[in-house]
Amino acid sequence: MTAPLLLSRSEIDDRRWNELIANSGQQVIYGYTTYLDLVCDNWKALVWPAADEYRIVMPLPVKRKWLKEVVQQPLFCQYLGLFSTQAITAMELTLFLRGLSHYFSYISSYHFNPDNSLIVREILPDFPNLIAEENQTHWLSLENAYNKIRDHYSVDRKVNLKRSSAVDWVVQKCDNPQTLIDLFQKHHAAKIPGGVNSSAYALLRQLVQSLKMNNACELWYAVSDGQIHAGAIFARSAGKIIYLFNASDQVGRDGNARTFLLDQFFRENAGESIIFDFESPEIASIAAFYKSFGAVKTSYYVIKKNNLPFPFRQIQNWRVRYLLNTIPAPSGDF
Repeated sequence: MTAPLLLSRSEIDDRRWNELIANSGQQVIYGYTTYLDLVCDNWKALVWPAADEYRIVMPLPVKRKWLKEVVQQPLFCQYLGLFSTQAITAMELTLFLRGLSHYFSYISSYHFNPDNSLIVREILPDFPNLIAEENQTHWLSLENAYNKIRDHYSVDRKVNLKRSSAVDWVVQKCDNPQTLIDLFQKHHAAKIPGGVNSSAYALLRQLVQSLKMNNACELWYAVSDGQIHAGAIFARSAGKIIYLFNASDQVGRDGNARTFLLDQFFRENAGESIIFDFESPEIASIAAFYKSFGAVKTSYYVIKKNNLPFPFRQIQNWRVRYLLNTIPAPSGDF
């Protein structure tokens, strides 16, 4: 097998690329060119076997730092990795990782698709220059009838779902994410270390608009007495639905509004061959909330690399240690 080629964004054929993503075993909304164009400042890709023939591709979000291009996982994009219509072998992944290491001396973070996890785990010992960690998301299959899905809810989740019925929640489907953004800004943003840049909200608005144009997005609000108290964005592509963004005020939390929304969404989509990805953060309380719906813990790997020359390596290592020491322990509000 020849080494994969590094292509710039302008060299990538959108039609060929999107056909491969759509037919790949790793198919997910994050991999399409329209999505990558929105969430990445710039992106490149390793492709194989040729610039005009794509059998395996690896999208690489890049930023310009310290006069160098670095790889950095973007917002609203939980994982990428290798995409292929055939099962990916350890040798193929090895060649792609060699290419990644060759072209980039600094990888802030790069997240592999859960489908890549077994072979990533297998070959990581061959790459001592990469720092790897195993993260978890939660997946829930919606292929069964609703009652069977609900049977797998935890006892607490069933109790809280029953409590939500006392509030008389109703679902309002909408195209405008601004109310959801307002809820997040008022009730969640202050808990995030360093705050949230306004550009993140602008990006979310762009994403919703773009996904809506392609019938790939649903925005649901939980309403009681004419007031919105919680909301969620669901991004859809073929066999995957991503729980992309959500927020709730105190009334919504007390009334289990997000439990209500998720349950209603599962009820409406039950029986379809779909995996619902909760996009779990590495926060125990939130992961436990998602698990309580019967979701299965699913691993994906994150790699990092710092081969920057002195003094950039030392500056970046200091910055990482400083941030880790100043991030407070999560309190969880579910």
